[in-house]
Parts: sequence; C-alpha cells; structure tokens
Amino acid sequence: MTLFSVGEEANHHGGDPACPECWEEYPEPCPCGGLIHAAAGEEDEEGNVVLATLCDQCGRTEEELDTETELGQGAP
Repeated sequence: MTLFSVGEEANHHGGDPACPECWEEYPEPCPCGGLIHAAAGEEDEEGNVVLATLCDQCGRTEEELDTETELGQGAP
C-alpha cells in the first residue's frame, strides 16, 4: 500500500477502502476505478469544514469530477 498526500501530509493509504486517515465517509469510489480520499482543511465563513479530495488512481479531485460530469466529459 502506497502513502500519498491529500492536503499537506502524505498519510493516506492508496488502494485502501478503509483508509484510516480519511474524513468520515471516505474514501469513495471514483469513476476511474480508484478511490477518492478526503482530508479536513480550513473552515469556510459559515463554519463548515472544507475538504481536500484526491483520487489515489487518476489524481483528480471531486471538484474536477463534478465539473467533468456537468460538461458531459465523464471518466477517462
């Protein structure tokens, strides 16, 4: 299992569906077949935790995946 960075520290376990470093209900499946990991970041103006996300296989964030879905591009 490879450690990789989501946010600032390289402590997420690539390929581990039960990654102990992920935020709450992560990792989640990515359309590429990898897993999207999440780490807590700063809070926004309303006090909500802002998550940093990253797929352990394709390297895309949830924001990038959402934008691709909205544009109809889909997975690679």
